[in-house]
Amino acid sequence: MTIAHFFKLALLPLAISQAFAAQADQSSTTAQESPSLVSRFMNDDNPFRINFDLGDHPSYFQVYGLVDIGLTHINHSLPENYELANNFYPYSGAKKTDRTTSRTNWVNGGWQGSRLGFKGEVAKLQAWDHDFKFIYQFEAGFNTLDMKLHDAAQTLADNSGTNANSSVSANSSMNGELFTRQAWAGIDGGSLGKLTYGTQYNPFFEITVTYDPNGKADSFSPLGESGTVGGGGGVSENSRMKNSLKYANTYELVSHDKINYAVINQFGNSAGTSHGNGYTTQLGYESSAFGVQVAYDRFFDSVKSGIAGAGNPLANDTIAVSLYNTQAVLLTGRWMPTKDLKIIGGAEWYQLQPSSSRSIDYHNIYDQTVFGGVANSALKPGYKQDNYVYYLGANFDFAQRVPALAGLTTSIGYYLTKADAIEGPTVSTNSQGKIDTWTAMLDYKLNKRFDTYLAYTTNHFSGDKYPSASNYTNVTSYGAGLRMKF
Repeated sequence: MTIAHFFKLALLPLAISQAFAAQADQSSTTAQESPSLVSRFMNDDNPFRINFDLGDHPSYFQVYGLVDIGLTHINHSLPENYELANNFYPYSGAKKTDRTTSRTNWVNGGWQGSRLGFKGEVAKLQAWDHDFKFIYQFEAGFNTLDMKLHDAAQTLADNSGTNANSSVSANSSMNGELFTRQAWAGIDGGSLGKLTYGTQYNPFFEITVTYDPNGKADSFSPLGESGTVGGGGGVSENSRMKNSLKYANTYELVSHDKINYAVINQFGNSAGTSHGNGYTTQLGYESSAFGVQVAYDRFFDSVKSGIAGAGNPLANDTIAVSLYNTQAVLLTGRWMPTKDLKIIGGAEWYQLQPSSSRSIDYHNIYDQTVFGGVANSALKPGYKQDNYVYYLGANFDFAQRVPALAGLTTSIGYYLTKADAIEGPTVSTNSQGKIDTWTAMLDYKLNKRFDTYLAYTTNHFSGDKYPSASNYTNVTSYGAGLRMKF
């Protein structure tokens, strides 16, 4: 597979869009008063939205989604695993095994994980002389290549016991549930704010969607690849908060600048249904030229799943579960010195601590059997580990200076991930390591529905956590993809 193949893939959506445009033009010629289904799909902002009245209440119901398929090459990786939202993980590194080699294959979620959801509202609900709206959103993540729901826990079970190193695996907040991405409902009080309950994004996740120079790309940005640093404040499973209550509001100033704030709490209950408890707070300021967001995150008895008993046949088709207390701080900023240039940066600190409970019985979690039937604290009392992520990058929009290139944007970013040694009565230096990541992306928006992209990332691993005798020092990936939103 040569680089030429990737450029051909990147040009494929251009041909597709031209075919759609030709069909839309032909349909509009024959039926000016009634746009065709294709024309509505290509041109409407929300092609699958239905507006209706529920009694005296204006309402809507909308089906939406995203499909992202790419062709990706990686120089060191285990076989891809289509249970994951993104099928290769260059940021997670690669161990030197018999099955680790260079690979080129189709992947789901080169930029964003494919999804299908529905949302809606029922408006003008009167209470206390104020108008409220009932709002809801449910969203499933799936792999377009095999139409399976995202299920990271299954990839861990597939690699446990004697099946170690069978394929790429990872822990995640998406583990086989139908509406694993989002599932919430609540009340929108306008200037009074929104109050919602269910499975919701951690504000850390929402901030990094906007404040990542490379668009939180699932296969090419550390913030997109890893829920640990891109939303979970140290534990990937916390990037989506289940059984959570969230209040959020935005206050518009006279200058049309905005101040936003939010607080969300995840309620812990029985071991089988809720995995630890915690909260996140967020405060931000946004204007046309400048923005800043800060958030604080605290969790207790957080569950982190992993591969169980490598080499032990009794661990086959099971997963391991460990417990952490965590706290984290995220600070991000953006600046637009001109209309075509956006500079984005951020810093995150998170600390892993011993869990409040030394152990919790978990016989089953995510429909997987827990090896040994118990989750133990990953750190002994008195120990802790500090971790840091720093990043800086820029986006450039060619349309502002070259109108003929409207729709073409590019971005580049540098990310430094640093894990300090685990400290306590003794110091564990083999937990100390660093990852230097460079990522660049080129995106061309064809129309409202389609865009195509080229992307590149390289990750350099150093420190005792990544010994060169057993880990590859450099893991590099590049690819091209097509994304459709509706």
